[in-house]
Amino acid sequence: MESHVKWGLGFIVVGVILEITLPFLFILDTALIAIGIALILFGGRDKKVEEVRE
Repeated sequence: MESHVKWGLGFIVVGVILEITLPFLFILDTALIAIGIALILFGGRDKKVEEVRE
């Protein structure tokens, strides 16, 4: 598993745990989950761009 996927899953898990335990921090939870999803979706873009250039 690549590092951006690991970090993305970590952010999502921490966001969900914080949402369950401390629901009044919903802005922080939402931001962590959004960052995690973005890392998973867009984390491998640099490799794809390098492959196209070569």
